[in-house]
Amino acid sequence: MKIKSLLIAQIAAFALLISCNNGDVNIAVKDDDGYYRFKAHFDDNLSPRVSEFLNDHISPIRIDPEQESKVITVLADQTKLTVESSPGELMIYLDKEENSRASYHRVKNLCEGVKDVILKHNK
Repeated sequence: MKIKSLLIAQIAAFALLISCNNGDVNIAVKDDDGYYRFKAHFDDNLSPRVSEFLNDHISPIRIDPEQESKVITVLADQTKLTVESSPGELMIYLDKEENSRASYHRVKNLCEGVKDVILKHNK
């Protein structure tokens, strides 16, 4: 029982460490055995930059920075993911059981790129 409690505490601490709050920017990642989830809240003015970055990496899927959308898709390399977006908000979800390890790493790197775009242009 102590090991389970310790594991839960470590996971909670890890989640806090990878969560980033910067002014009106909030980026949080949840990476557990079953899924990977990236959530970001940011200034609405960054939506076009974030959408452009995403569109370059998940082609042919297109995210409109001005509209609320939910896209469940399978990319050319067979990566299955869900992307929910609206101005100033983004959520990317990957089910690890439905995807390969390579797909997981691709999505994780994609999310790191989104995070970089947001933090680089946040003022």
